[in-house]
Amino acid sequence: MMSLTSQRSQFYRIRHWLLIHSLVFSWLAPISGEDSVESYVWHPLKIGGGGWVVGLDIHPGENDLKYIRTDVSGAYRWDPLQESWVQLVTAQSMPPEYVAYSTYRGVDSIVSSASNPEIVYMAYRGEIFRSSDCGQKWIGTNFSKHSVKMDPNGAGRQEGERLAVDPVNSHIVYYGSIENGLWRTVNSGETWERIVEIPLGMPQHGVNTIVFDPASKVVEQSERVPATSRIYVSTDGTGIFCSDDAGKTWISIADDGPGSTASIRETAIGPDRNFYIVCDRSHTNAGAVWAYQPSGQWMEITPQGSLDYWAIAVNPNDPAQLVVMCQGGRTFVSKNQGTHWSSHGFSLETSHVQWLGRQQNHWLSIGECRFDSDGKLWLAEGFGVWWADDLETNKIHWQEASRGIEETCGNDVIAPPGGAPLAAVWDVGVFRFPSTSTYTAERGIPYFMSAWALDWCPNDPSFLVGVFRNHLGFPPHINESGYSTDGGRSWTIFPSLTEDTHPKELEYGAIAVAANNTDHMVWVPANDHLPHYSTDRGTKWKQSSFNGKQTTGFRNRSSPIKPLCADRVLADTFYYYRTEDGVYRSTDAGATFSKAGSPVTGRYNSILKAAPENAGHLWFAEGSQGTRVDGIWRSQDGGESWTELPVIEQAYNFGFGKPLTPQSYPTLFVAGVAKGETGIWRSTDEGMSWSQIGEYPLGIFDWIDAMDGDKKVFGKIYLAFASAGLAFGELENKP
Repeated sequence: MMSLTSQRSQFYRIRHWLLIHSLVFSWLAPISGEDSVESYVWHPLKIGGGGWVVGLDIHPGENDLKYIRTDVSGAYRWDPLQESWVQLVTAQSMPPEYVAYSTYRGVDSIVSSASNPEIVYMAYRGEIFRSSDCGQKWIGTNFSKHSVKMDPNGAGRQEGERLAVDPVNSHIVYYGSIENGLWRTVNSGETWERIVEIPLGMPQHGVNTIVFDPASKVVEQSERVPATSRIYVSTDGTGIFCSDDAGKTWISIADDGPGSTASIRETAIGPDRNFYIVCDRSHTNAGAVWAYQPSGQWMEITPQGSLDYWAIAVNPNDPAQLVVMCQGGRTFVSKNQGTHWSSHGFSLETSHVQWLGRQQNHWLSIGECRFDSDGKLWLAEGFGVWWADDLETNKIHWQEASRGIEETCGNDVIAPPGGAPLAAVWDVGVFRFPSTSTYTAERGIPYFMSAWALDWCPNDPSFLVGVFRNHLGFPPHINESGYSTDGGRSWTIFPSLTEDTHPKELEYGAIAVAANNTDHMVWVPANDHLPHYSTDRGTKWKQSSFNGKQTTGFRNRSSPIKPLCADRVLADTFYYYRTEDGVYRSTDAGATFSKAGSPVTGRYNSILKAAPENAGHLWFAEGSQGTRVDGIWRSQDGGESWTELPVIEQAYNFGFGKPLTPQSYPTLFVAGVAKGETGIWRSTDEGMSWSQIGEYPLGIFDWIDAMDGDKKVFGKIYLAFASAGLAFGELENKP
């Protein structure tokens, strides 16, 4: 086995390899000639955090070796030199059979090996993967053949780590599933067996933590395999179990302590061998904290009443120092193993990711907390990663450590002419990007709020409209859709909402503003309601006449569908694609819609857009329905007649960018399939010829839920991933 010094050197070599591969180059593959230029380079459109980091692993011997997992967007390793995180689930790191468009997911668990820092295991998409180079490359084990359910975005996502590696033997690994019990391998995943003595646990949580006691004796398994003797396993609502013979036999230990029905959310073990659990108030049980001594005695050490305790950490340098955290961010600290506790609030501070320090957020969604060997407490949380080194203050000052994490879930992205690009995302609203290379993204709404759709006015591109709706319904900020007159720097809520005259059904959905008048806009809500229009900048809304129809077919509020657009030239002209029968057009600012033509019917995740500076020019991508669909269509007469373009076999999304020359048509970008190849495609000749400018940008093989081209920089394109943040591509050798 390598020395720790050699291992650390190898770790930094890996860091340099990943730095090179963090920019994914894709060489243009021209189809039908014409659009062949130099290669593209891809970068993250930096926000920093923005999604729930639910898990955290810190290696006990290599303090800089830290891993985090997210609920919807892969896993990361800490780069101490850059003080940033590096994504570990990419098209380059995963086995080819696990790389395909739209199959990107969160990570169920990730843990390192105490005995060999280069080895790390990861539970992802039904398989358990092993890496021998700190996550640079992954190989699958044989776990997937057992069809064990994983749900990294489920109710049990932040409950400790479901994977555990024996501290003295990296070949021995345990995995606790949400509904299929406890599993073990003794040969690095070549074979797996279920440990039937451990019950399944309650649905959605199951077997939720496995903790080795590294100070217990080492015993020999079969064939003289060394193994740690004492292991603790917790199950939700069905007990806690202990083995003193390296997993050969198990006894239930919960009855004299928290009870077998306790809702256990996290466990930890101290250097003095004391074992701790925290419970929340689910299943009618009380929230509590308990300690279990190695001799077998339980002691309740609950800090204060029945709260929702979700995380616990023990200082590896001081077994008397404990930290427990409640959902919301309240923290309790003990210096004497839980005999006495101090209570603390929190503040969030950052000198790097600006928006994280400016939010009006008074709630932390707790993942896991861990001490490192320097005594810093690290926290995985709903917006990113934080650390604190002073636990004495009334409010714990959490310092941001979220650079490199991009976990916003994109709903829309726009690049208005002459302005900064903007993105609408789940949970954290709308962001404006004055710089695409620094963490200076400006968050338009400082509190919890999801943004669903954006649009800009050709007559005044600094005028924007947006649909903002808190999908969890948290008061007082629920529906706060509105407009901006300064390119998204600030937003004004529609007067109908502030004056309480807003139609109840007008929420979620898509919105568009007229080409000629910033007071004129159309909003089609979700849940199959008819469009509404306003001619006074959102003071009053009236229901559109929709050719006798009573439904729009726009049902799913979280779908990437964009069925509504405004003509970019013609005054007061709007278009809507109705799944059942095609395109409708309004020429009176949305008051009435009449049936036009149809590219194709029955498309539920389709995209309809009007081409800039071309009156009556519409483009339509069929989208993805979970089954194969076809490509992209165009109309040059306001939707009356349609032609399907050649080459593009499937079109998931598309956008327009700056023309190649002042006399050219807007550049067209498509996410889809051409000639059997999935990727990002570009055309500068109205879709007659195409070049592939990227396969999986940044190595991310996620859904692309929105895209738009830059209107002032030729070739520049912005993408919004469904769960992995945003990216932009540009020519490697910019003109």
